[in-house]
Amino acid sequence: MIFFSNVNLNGTRVVVAAFGILCGLTGIIAGIFEINQGNNAPSGFVISTIGPKYSMADDFTYFAVTLVPNFLITGFLAIIISSLVIIWSVRFVHRKNGVIILLALSVTQMLVGGGWVIDLALITCVLATRINKPLNWWRTHLSPNVQLWLVKLFPFSLIVYAIISFIMLVLTIFGVNDLALIKPLEVLATAMFIPILLMIFGGLAQDIQSRLTTKQNKEAM
Repeated sequence: MIFFSNVNLNGTRVVVAAFGILCGLTGIIAGIFEINQGNNAPSGFVISTIGPKYSMADDFTYFAVTLVPNFLITGFLAIIISSLVIIWSVRFVHRKNGVIILLALSVTQMLVGGGWVIDLALITCVLATRINKPLNWWRTHLSPNVQLWLVKLFPFSLIVYAIISFIMLVLTIFGVNDLALIKPLEVLATAMFIPILLMIFGGLAQDIQSRLTTKQNKEAM
């Protein structure tokens, strides 16, 4: 895990990118399902992204909202906006007004059928405001020992988050007609809170330690 000890690594930005990618991929999958429903009008503001052709047990479905009265157009818009969420969270969120634009994209994704991930999107936007910030409050309230442990756990939390995210996305795609595949989603969604919390605090701790190391190196010169 030498990569994660690099003082140039911005932990907070890595976490923002990871969260943004999951939000975007969820929206893209929702868009594909909506396109499959064809050039038809939804019955209302709240829609089922997977449509009536899939028969999920216990009336389970994936809900979304859309302002566009057409499944086909909604699906294409969901894919486009969700792709922009991924690109922006990975590449541009740290720039001036980057957080505001990411928030606007996330809200737009929600309103054009991109799935209901606005909760994670809001967390992502709040966390993005801490990119390249001094983090004085966190440095004061996280003891040095806790910071070191969070930094050590940071790469592992990223790996676990990536694995769970991948499994959940696969189950979302292939479990639409199989209750046996749908049931684990609730367990995985609950388990996801652990790596998410470790990633948030680990990313902040990574940035605190990186700045401390940089400061010590400058003083030693």
